[in-house]
Amino acid sequence: MAKRKPDTGAIYISPRLRASLEPVGCCALTVVTAPMGYGKTTAVNWFLGTQPPGCAIRISIYSDSLPALWQSGRRAFRDAGLTALEGFECPGDPASAGLLADTLCRELRRQEPWYVFLDDLHLMPDRRVAHFLCELAARLPDNVHLIAASRDKALSGDQLLRLGGRLHRIGAGQLRLEGDELAAYAHRFGAALDREQLVRVINDTGYQAGEVVSRPLEKRGLLGRLKK
Repeated sequence: MAKRKPDTGAIYISPRLRASLEPVGCCALTVVTAPMGYGKTTAVNWFLGTQPPGCAIRISIYSDSLPALWQSGRRAFRDAGLTALEGFECPGDPASAGLLADTLCRELRRQEPWYVFLDDLHLMPDRRVAHFLCELAARLPDNVHLIAASRDKALSGDQLLRLGGRLHRIGAGQLRLEGDELAAYAHRFGAALDREQLVRVINDTGYQAGEVVSRPLEKRGLLGRLKK
């Protein structure tokens, strides 16, 4: 029988990263923070793919426009079959934001989990968004989990303290491949390199080791170098 050719387009999630993603399903808010290229979105999408079908609400942030974010959120909820946001305008004061948070907590409560994923939070400098996420996370029912991915620090020190155990943080240290993970990653694609050789190849190509995470090798331009 012919040996199966490795899938060079496959996504690789290290066992250590998988363990770091497990608490997402237990915490009200998970913040994934790392520079561009570390696979934040890829890692979160992998985790969501392991959850029951239809439980994810993905909200993408494309600009610093709060009204645009609101419309994106309404579409995402509508696509998930939820009408919780239909009767609201974009909150403009603490009272309306509090009413929205109470409504979401009531409408999202059920036996099955909900995951609300906000991607590219760094594009939204309006601090009211982070404040609302914290207010919402502090009162969410146990079946609802917020996830925010950002290149920059998303929460203030006071917000971190307030959330306490309801907050889970994943950083570049959990996303990057280190030590034997690098060699295991290369071995999956037929490259028998030890750690030192692999790090040297990655550095020669201009990438940092931490950037090679959860990404198909062929799309990073490294596969040919690894097999030399």
